[in-house]
Parts: sequence; C-alpha cells; structure tokens
Amino acid sequence: MPGGAGAQESLIRDEITHELRSLVGLPLCYASRVVDMATFGFGSVTDQVRRNQPIQVADYRLHIQEIWRIVRDGVILVGYGDYFYPPRGATVAREDFVARDAARTRRDDLIDEWSAHDPAGHVVREVHGTEAGDLAIDFRDGCTIETFACSATTDADGSDEFWRLIPPRVTGDESHFVVTAHGIER
Repeated sequence: MPGGAGAQESLIRDEITHELRSLVGLPLCYASRVVDMATFGFGSVTDQVRRNQPIQVADYRLHIQEIWRIVRDGVILVGYGDYFYPPRGATVAREDFVARDAARTRRDDLIDEWSAHDPAGHVVREVHGTEAGDLAIDFRDGCTIETFACSATTDADGSDEFWRLIPPRVTGDESHFVVTAHGIER
C-alpha cells in the first residue's frame, strides 16, 4: 500500500542500505570505542589534530550507540556487553569492575583479537539495512557487524541515536547519516 507504514519502513531499509554502500570494497582501518560507543573506521587514514592532540581519522567513520555484535559462523566474537567486563589479567573482581572508570575492558581485548585475526579479510563485501534501523556489514572473511535497535521511544533531548555514518569531509558540508528511534536524520 503506497504511502502506508510498510512503504515508510521499506524506504528506511533502502536508504540505510544505499548510504552504507559507500563502504563496499573499503578495508576496516580501525575498531575502537569512546566510553561505551563503538567506533569503526573504513578506507584510508589521515593524520589530523584535534584539541591540540594528533589523531588518525578514517575516510568513513561509523559510531554505534546501540546493541551490536561481531559474528562469524554463528559465533559471537565480540559485542556491546563485553564492555562491562574487566580485561583479561585484571585483578579486580567482575562485581567491583566499573567500566566507565577503566582504561581497558574485555571488549578492548576482544576487538584487538578480532582486528588482528585477518586484517586483509576485513574488507567490506556487502551491507544491509533493516526496517528497524539496524545495519549489517559483511566482510570478505565471513565476519559481520550487526546492530540491534532496542527502543521505539524518541527522547526530546536527542538521546535516541542508534548509529551514525560520518562520510569524508567536504568543505562546507558537515552532514552525517544518523539513524534514530524516530527515523533518519542528516
């Protein structure tokens, strides 16, 4: 039914897939985090200075602020929840571990292992969007980054962001592709 809810959902799925297609053929150049937000860089990396600190910035940056995981052959290699566990070799007990106060978490250990297991295979092969606003990024080595939206609520303060794709900067254009609980923003 044209113009109905099904048409809107299909448009969201298609728009997400269309935006993510710019990643196809690009290598993953880093996987990291800012507090509990996952950050993935694709393409080449350039050196920049931010806040008087040298940093490396990828052509395309994906920031995920919802539930996510990386799987291969049905096995979860790393996911959002690993952030809440102490890193390997830590002397602090799980119940005493405060991830926000820690320099590293178990997620950091697992991301490092995943990034190192087949760097040449971490080239984007295929991408998919869903009606719920989720994404799937398939790599040549069979690994997949998947997200799982878990809120239908829109907050007035803008804290309903699921994920965003930040394209290469073009002079005068600071647009990001942002998926939220209430749809797509640019």
